[in-house]
Amino acid sequence: MAGLSGAEPPCGVEINENHGGRPGMIVSLLGLVVSLFAYLIAYPHPDQRRFDIYIAVFAVHVLCAIAYWLMSFEEAMDAFTYYRDPYGFMRESALKSGTYFIVHVVQTVRNTLGGSFLDHFLLFQCFGMLALALLIRSFGEIAESLGMRIPWQVYATMFLPGLHFWSAGIGKDGPMLMAISLSLWASIRIFRRLPWMVVAVVIMVLIRTHIAAIAVLAAATPLVFSKQMSNKARILLTPVAVAALVYVVMRTVERFNLQLDADSFSDFVENQQQNGEHHGSGANLQELIFPLKVWSLLFRPFYVDSPGMMGIAASAENTVLLGIFAYIGYQWRLMLKLLLHVYYLAYAAIFSSVVIVALALVNYNLGLGQRQKMMAVVAVLVIFGSVFMYKRYLRSVGAAAQLPIAVEGTDQLAPAGA
Repeated sequence: MAGLSGAEPPCGVEINENHGGRPGMIVSLLGLVVSLFAYLIAYPHPDQRRFDIYIAVFAVHVLCAIAYWLMSFEEAMDAFTYYRDPYGFMRESALKSGTYFIVHVVQTVRNTLGGSFLDHFLLFQCFGMLALALLIRSFGEIAESLGMRIPWQVYATMFLPGLHFWSAGIGKDGPMLMAISLSLWASIRIFRRLPWMVVAVVIMVLIRTHIAAIAVLAAATPLVFSKQMSNKARILLTPVAVAALVYVVMRTVERFNLQLDADSFSDFVENQQQNGEHHGSGANLQELIFPLKVWSLLFRPFYVDSPGMMGIAASAENTVLLGIFAYIGYQWRLMLKLLLHVYYLAYAAIFSSVVIVALALVNYNLGLGQRQKMMAVVAVLVIFGSVFMYKRYLRSVGAAAQLPIAVEGTDQLAPAGA
């Protein structure tokens, strides 16, 4: 189980409940109410709503939050550090790192509203639920542009266990997935939703600055290569993107105490990998060649790697992910054409690819990789859903040789020849 906990190095302190001396039910109710009202984010149009699917996604998510809470009493979980602050992180600036920021958020809520350990799990699960609602919203807009409803195969991806479990606990993962999903949704209509993209990047900066740098890079690159961008848009947005990228990269360098040279980066990667010698499940990863590191990040554990229910659930999820990647790879010609014509797909492809490479370089723990790869998986799901729905559209109209044409000002898929 330790190998699948996804925990950072153990804090070595016993986990206990603490109700803070105040009635904290309002904390859990706040999280549950936000999650339920996110239904309106997922389905803004009444005629397209699927409450049956949403309530099923919500039920799975809340159950995963409770399971994560129960598991935290047996495993070394970061959630305890955020809830109890045994190391006095509140004495430091909230902007020092993502951990300090989350500690400040949790402690501010505790000092204001109280709440037990479980109450705060039920509060933080709403960030993961918002991420899922934004993904459903994105799928809905893509399907609408093709004149169809979201297929059940795309809906089925919303039930991947890792999307729920790792984003349902107290910590960085829920807010981080929310920010990434927000950026993906914003990229579908990048001109109209640029302020939302900025909000998403700001959240990433507060939690994981290096992921923000990747997001800015992914957003800026299509400005040069995408056929959707006019010269006017490039002139207006490229300086802004470059300035933002420089700022975020400098914050990343400061955050990890790096020097801007190859030796410093090499030392950082080596130090990250050597953590596996001390924290388990990683000593065998650091000696793998890079392609196997990527494979281990994306598709391990795979049945024989880890026993127990957690191992079976993770292996089943990785089987589904293997199928998703295989489908995308099989449709590589269509995907490449789409990437050249549709901005949000270029953003999703660049973001997920760079995140996968970066995580594979420093991944030292199967559980940690299982958790952190979800940052890339949400973008991969958008790619899968888009390719799957566009392929279905082509079959329905017999237009296999045609390319998607973006609707003016939307940068999303539209019927070929529209």
